[in-house]
Amino acid sequence: MVVRVLGTAGVIAPDDDPARRLDRKARELLSILTLRAPAAVTLGELARLLWDDPPPSAVKTLRAHLSRVRGVLRTVEPEAHIERAGRDGYRLALAPERTDVGLVASARARARRLRPDDAAAALAEARELWRSDPELPETVAAEALRQGWRRERRLLVQEHLGCLAAGSDPASALGELHQLTAADPLDEPLWVHYVRALHRAGRPVEALRAAATARAALVEVGLDPSAALRDAQAEVLRLPSSPPVRYATGPDGSTAFTRLSEQGRDLLVLNPGMLTIDGLLDGAHARAALTTLAGHAAVVCLDRRGIGLSDPLDPGRDPLDQWVADVGRVLDTLAVDRADLFANFDTGLVALEFAARHPERVRSLVLAQCYPRYTRCPDYPYGLDRETTEALIRDTVSPADPAHGVDSVTQAAPSVAADENFRRWWNSLGRRGAGPSVALAVRTVATGADLRHRLPRITAPTLVLHRRSCLNVDAGHATYLATHLPRARLQLTPGADALWFTGPTDLLRHALDFLASPERATAD
Repeated sequence: MVVRVLGTAGVIAPDDDPARRLDRKARELLSILTLRAPAAVTLGELARLLWDDPPPSAVKTLRAHLSRVRGVLRTVEPEAHIERAGRDGYRLALAPERTDVGLVASARARARRLRPDDAAAALAEARELWRSDPELPETVAAEALRQGWRRERRLLVQEHLGCLAAGSDPASALGELHQLTAADPLDEPLWVHYVRALHRAGRPVEALRAAATARAALVEVGLDPSAALRDAQAEVLRLPSSPPVRYATGPDGSTAFTRLSEQGRDLLVLNPGMLTIDGLLDGAHARAALTTLAGHAAVVCLDRRGIGLSDPLDPGRDPLDQWVADVGRVLDTLAVDRADLFANFDTGLVALEFAARHPERVRSLVLAQCYPRYTRCPDYPYGLDRETTEALIRDTVSPADPAHGVDSVTQAAPSVAADENFRRWWNSLGRRGAGPSVALAVRTVATGADLRHRLPRITAPTLVLHRRSCLNVDAGHATYLATHLPRARLQLTPGADALWFTGPTDLLRHALDFLASPERATAD
């Protein structure tokens, strides 16, 4: 490179001889000629760009500057020239690869033919060359030229970050995308890259929030979100295929389940309460989080007996026994000898009991906001007392005064308490998940079971995840589990949500890191 104008203009000389340095007007002239190359610029246009009110001596001064620039160029690059074009036009005659402008243009053109990682590397080099705005006069005419090149620089940034988002390390683009979208909320292409980068980095809930923020900013100024932004949001919610519901059938009934992905280690996700497999895939937050898991493991979800599409509970048998049997029946149907189990809130009891009864079938456990017993007692100081727990359930399910009942969304997932779409989904799912008798059975087991005596029998590597400010589950439960399970590690994360698929995504990230190598994680 000989000429650089993307920043302070100058002719690069190996010896940096002061005699080759240009004054400001000559540098501005060099910038104009380089930015316009290979087109010619007339003396009249040069005068209007350099002065708002050209002086009578403008042409004479211009010719003197042209001579000076020509002389400096030719001492460094003998083939360089500022040549006449027509009666009063001038253009820079220099190979494009000898200017920073030409190198940037070449890198951008080359990147369009490369794979994302290679394209990102080429565009990163181009961004290094583009140090700042071109050095142009402070005139009205030059301002339009300056703004045009600022747009070009922004396009270069967008192209670079888009390649990073599409490449093997999308997380590397997140910091800059976050800063740029915060600084300019109306730059929709950057939002598209941000949503995709978050999604591909395994942070689907944040990706959906970014898409919602972008839509809100655009709508506020009367703009409709583009098809590109809608497509990026749809990608977050899209599973690799529409998974069919299947049934694991045994002598005592059938359990509905679905497999969301086929590749990787088998991971059975036990969702809390009365959340059904079809309902989970209808909810944006749950679907996004499950999609992320499905990108790293062969994910299976099931409806426990009495819930959703599975057969009713047998009133003559312990519900927990039936739910443990559901897990074994689904694994048998899939011919899975050993699986990782991911449980949340009350389904932690199911996972713990299954792991205690069938240690050979559990490769590892992830317990998010779980507990061995829910209420406190003389030798277990964690959780609520029995009377408060019963009152809380009553005020949530059938309050004496509905206007003063407990808000179940705020209780389970305060981070989305103001999200009306989430509330509609949650309330709809609660109505169709199970009838009153099953709801009572779920709550009875959730708040009445005590599995502390089963913990020593659980030999699987276990990650105990807990959000520090969780409203529903005392953090002491997590400490107890981590202390009394033989091979457990405790990981506290930010947030207050009990649900694993809402709130900060740190929880999901830690789960994925653990599942990649449970043995090593618990050996550290």
